[in-house]
Amino acid sequence: MLTITNFRDLGGIQNKHGKQLISKRLLRSAELSRLSPEQTRQLAGRYQLGKIIDFRSAEEARERPDVSIAQARYVHIDLLAEAQQQAQASIAAFTQLDSVSKTTEYMQMLYQELALSPAAQAGYRQFFQEVLANDADKSVLFHCAAGKDRTGIAAMLMLELLEVSRTLIYQDYLQTNRMRRRENARLLAQSATAGADAAQQAAFAIALQVDSRYLDRFYATVEQHYAGVENYLHTVLHIDLASKQQLQQRLLR
Repeated sequence: MLTITNFRDLGGIQNKHGKQLISKRLLRSAELSRLSPEQTRQLAGRYQLGKIIDFRSAEEARERPDVSIAQARYVHIDLLAEAQQQAQASIAAFTQLDSVSKTTEYMQMLYQELALSPAAQAGYRQFFQEVLANDADKSVLFHCAAGKDRTGIAAMLMLELLEVSRTLIYQDYLQTNRMRRRENARLLAQSATAGADAAQQAAFAIALQVDSRYLDRFYATVEQHYAGVENYLHTVLHIDLASKQQLQQRLLR
């Protein structure tokens, strides 16, 4: 596996009907601003990368631009373009939190924003369109900054469309905590050096992780406003039966 922060190939996950996601089709990770030449070669060669989808804000992408990869088209989709300051998902925003309890509510509010905001809905709609438009034998890598919230919801929605069980969806989502352990430790040390106090450090540590309660909030919000994920995919993200079948045929075996 590539040593990119929070990188994983969704290939191998089994859906409720016994079909598996094909390897080297859907990849997720944190930002790609620090790729080494070897990592770049592996993505281009071993993973046959055809498209990179970056869910970060324009400011995040400008400050830490992705490394260019030969043959891979770069697509920028700012999922939180319309979000208020109190619902941002950048690492910089996380460093401003100063209470564990406030942080937990902040994160749940962020997931509600990802479910309801027009920008997020349009962005996830485009995400599915971009996957559909990618060359069938190429992979798509999607990411945000940490590869956990905006990216986590994109992965969840795709796995729902592919009829993966809720148990396995949560399992993939929570895997982020293990895969970000080293990077989170680095960021916390950096924060301490910059003068963060104990309360800020504790809050930042919470914000750098995922929690099943955050995904619970997204599901509950979609259930309350759209009568469930299946209807959300169809009526909000505009995925019709033909598109669903095309994605399943392309991504499952």
